[in-house]
Amino acid sequence: MNVNKHAKKQLPVDVGLRISEDERKSWGSIALVRAGAMFSAPTLMVGAALGIGMALSGAALAVLCGYGFVVCYMSFIAMQASDLGLPTAVLTAPGLGKAGARYIVALIVGVVTIGWFGVQTAVCGASLSFMLNDVCGISLAPQICSIALGALMLITAVIGFDGLKWVSAIAAPLLMAVCIYGVAYALIQAGSVDVLFGYVVAPSDAIGFIAGVQMAIGLYAFAGCTAGDFARFAPSRKAAVLSTVLGVLPAGFVALMAAAALAIVTGIDDVAVLMNSIGLPLIGLIALVLSAWTVNAGNVYSAGLGFAVMLGQDESGSKITTLVSGLVGIVLAIGGILDQFQTWLSVLSAIAPALAGVMIADYWIIRKACPSHVQACEGVSLPGVCALVLGLFGALVTGGAFEAFPGLVWLSHPFLIGPVNGLIISIVTYVVVYKLSGQTTYSGSVCIRTPKQ
Repeated sequence: MNVNKHAKKQLPVDVGLRISEDERKSWGSIALVRAGAMFSAPTLMVGAALGIGMALSGAALAVLCGYGFVVCYMSFIAMQASDLGLPTAVLTAPGLGKAGARYIVALIVGVVTIGWFGVQTAVCGASLSFMLNDVCGISLAPQICSIALGALMLITAVIGFDGLKWVSAIAAPLLMAVCIYGVAYALIQAGSVDVLFGYVVAPSDAIGFIAGVQMAIGLYAFAGCTAGDFARFAPSRKAAVLSTVLGVLPAGFVALMAAAALAIVTGIDDVAVLMNSIGLPLIGLIALVLSAWTVNAGNVYSAGLGFAVMLGQDESGSKITTLVSGLVGIVLAIGGILDQFQTWLSVLSAIAPALAGVMIADYWIIRKACPSHVQACEGVSLPGVCALVLGLFGALVTGGAFEAFPGLVWLSHPFLIGPVNGLIISIVTYVVVYKLSGQTTYSGSVCIRTPKQ
């Protein structure tokens, strides 16, 4: 290793959260955890939109390409996490600097999780409102339902509810069963599978292939970026990759295709109406709310904890930031975040690959995938910030995200696939700025096998 004048500013990464060898898990157990989280309200929304807008074959190809891209960068992050035994929040420190990881990542995590809290709360509120009116004849505004359900989810996140782990164990399988039942029910009602396989997309509903891929990417992009939180338990790189690929692709594909098929055979892409059209409206609503409840409690807790860390507080001080985060999420839900859902997905599909690019470039290219080379500087890392900003901007510009903002349409220049461009820009920028700034360089080839601990 060649050390230059900047080396004295380097400090080892905090190892307080490192997973010990005794805590490692099999790849199968990690994969099951990933697979169990694939069915959710946003999944139904994206799957339904892809089905109506691309037909079944087009939706399948878009999902495979989108999820395939996420799984690719996710696998590199998973292997890094397995090597180091550290969660994502710590894995970003070498690339962004300790202060960068603390403030920038906490801000990104907070914004993303609050946004998802708002989306899922709005979906559940709309579904409850529709069912109460259609089945019980009770007219209650979706906003009121969203406030009530959002408050329930927020309270359990703030005060804690041990029963959520049991709710989580049944929520996703129940939602999956409801979707599969819904497809079968609709096909029986139609009397033929022609309604599914013979479906022709109306020009007004059509979604382009690139747009469909970006929607699939946006749905899981951030989860792919935080792969280290689970992958740190993997005993080897092979186990980390297996748990990622087999835990995400099969379950994610089935989840989105079930939603797409359900939307096609019913002709409905509105999740609130969709859940009420499958013959089991009450069970469908329960499954949707339970799934959102478990995920949203985790979302707002993560947001609150991230902001607490950013403000210099420990976990005990996160209750107030969690409460504030949840209230903001509820405001987004009643303020119409669902109306901007595709724009939200476009932003997510740009943020996550750019952040992943920083992590991949730093560990795999600069530090040669060698744990002994991993260090984090105090403060903020210039290469990391430059790479994140340029990667994010490049993904937004080439992904067409600015088309949703009338005053910024001039910034939209679609080219290939925005998130892919963002990842590449982020990696290249990091390496170039790192070397031009004369920081520590490391000799030797990239370590391609699991390093000895």
